[in-house]
Formats: sequence, structure tokens, C-alpha cells
Amino acid sequence: MIPRSRVLTGFEMAPLARSFDIGGVHIDPPLALAPMAEVTDTYYRSLIKELGGVGLVVSEFISAEALTRKNDRSHKMLAFDEKERPVAIQIYGGDPNRMDDAAAIVEAEGVDIVDINMGCPVKKIVATGAGSGMLRDFDKAARVVEKIRNRVKIPVTVKVRKGWESDDVLPLLKRFEQIGVAAIAIHGRTRSEAYTGASDWNYIAHVKENLSIPVWGNGDVKTPADALRMFEQTNVDGVMIGRAALHNPFIFRDIVAHATGLPVLDEIDRRIDAMQRYLSKIDGAPNIDKWKLHKARTVVGWFSRGIAHGKDIRLGLQDITTVGEVQRILDRFRDSVAA
Repeated sequence: MIPRSRVLTGFEMAPLARSFDIGGVHIDPPLALAPMAEVTDTYYRSLIKELGGVGLVVSEFISAEALTRKNDRSHKMLAFDEKERPVAIQIYGGDPNRMDDAAAIVEAEGVDIVDINMGCPVKKIVATGAGSGMLRDFDKAARVVEKIRNRVKIPVTVKVRKGWESDDVLPLLKRFEQIGVAAIAIHGRTRSEAYTGASDWNYIAHVKENLSIPVWGNGDVKTPADALRMFEQTNVDGVMIGRAALHNPFIFRDIVAHATGLPVLDEIDRRIDAMQRYLSKIDGAPNIDKWKLHKARTVVGWFSRGIAHGKDIRLGLQDITTVGEVQRILDRFRDSVAA
């Protein structure tokens, strides 16, 4: 639990006062929800935005191949709520021609930023030359980015890793800067490291020092204190958080609280509130019941971790047949805790 009030150091307050612009898009506070496959859809993003503390939300990555072939599911993934703004849609693909066509489709939807995925380490993505597979050929990667930059008017950003294996991606990032990329997000691991080992914050600092465009730092930010340490150690413009937001959807608000002394709610109450807000969103979604139940089990399962007796909630999810049943499980849980 974060203390309700305390004496703040100048350092703690300073990083979150560093709002910045990506192209003409203002980012405040300098914290972002990272793109996560099958997670950061409009329902999840809008919830995180409502909970507070996040300056930018990014979609799950969307296949350029599927978008340009008019795949219905992929086009539905472009959906966003006006309350999410500023919002970025991330695309991936190995074909330069389809990538710039996909970027134009994204722009036509009216989002704020188009982001290019050059960081995904998943084998089936990399095998197509997409994701971090782009980092094996700097010339091709630069060609993709230049085609997109010349095609769209909204800001273009790129999310990368520090390299393929032991490669140094900075020369490529400098080319991106010259092309007109508006910001870079750098994850401090190589593709070969995937999510093992530690994120190399020294390398993130090296990238920030050598670029003049805004830089997001990403990797191993698990707590509010971690976020403030990343600002201090790397001097990045913003911190991007992914997996930690799965188990604590309030992490962005907690970072702001940690730095500014804002009050926080009781941990169990606010978790139950977040779960019920999310359930209301998906219950009203134009999706099949099977999808809704899967999302309910998954997200409520994540959010219930780390709170007292959260296992009781997860056990209750095993036999659910409607989202309404999950809401009633949470109501009973709240009553039992209060008693």
C-alpha cells in the first residue's frame, strides 16, 4: 500500500512533471500502457485510462497483412473509445508495401499515433520478417519506416529491442530519427533474450543520450519505485509498462501517487471496483458469450492476484456461465471481506 501522505523529494516529483509531445500529441503524465497481444484491446485500454495516471495507451499489435486483406477481426481491433485519447495503434508485418497501406488504414480510423512493432520476439512473428525480425536487416527496417512516414500525416513511432542478438540497434534508431520518426520505445533486451534476464537500463540510457526525439524506456518496471528509478537512471522522456499492469491495473496511478502523495483507495475495494468496471465493459461488447467468459476469467484472474483471499475469487470463476455471475461472485466477496 502506498502511504496517503509523506514528504516528497525533488527527484520524485520531477520525472512526472516532464510532459512531452510526440509530434503534435501531448503526453501527460509521461507513462504509457505498452502493447500486449490479446490484452490491450479497447476495453482494457479504456479501463486503464479511467483508473488514472496513464498518458498514452497502445493497442495490441495488428497484422498489416490482415488489415490490407480486409480481415474482419483485424479491422475490429482498430476500435477505440474517444476517452482513450491519446491512443496509438500498433501494426506489424514483414512486407514494406503492406505496412504502409496498413498505416494508412490506421490513420483513416482517426487515432493519434501509428506505432510500428519491431520488438515482438515470438517465433511465428519473427519467421515472417516481422516484429524483432526486422532488426536483422537495418536497410529493410528503415525502408519500411520511411514508406510509412511518407504515407501518413499522424506521428509515427517505433517500438524496438536493443538488438537481434548482440547487435547495437542505435545506428538504426538514428536513421529513424532522420526519417522523421516522432518517438522510440526501447525494450532493454535483445530478441534472443526474449523475456529472460534483466532489461538493460544502461543501454536504454545510451539510446536516450544519443537521440534528440522522445524515448520511452521499457522492461522490468514492476513497481512505482521501479518507474522512478528508470527515470533517474536512464533520463528517458517516458516509462512504458506492460506486464506489471496485468496484475496491478492501478500501477500508473500508483506511480503518480508515489511521486506526489495522492491518496489511494483500500486495495481490495479498488481491485473489486476495477474488475466490475471491466466486466461491465465486456458484457456490453458486441462479441460472443464464449469470448466474454474467456475475458472475464482471464482479467479477473489477473486482477485478483496480490489481494487477501483473491484465490477465492479465482475458484469461483471455474463454473461461470455468464458475466453476471462473475459480478455476483465479486459482490459476495466484497460483502464477506467487509464482514
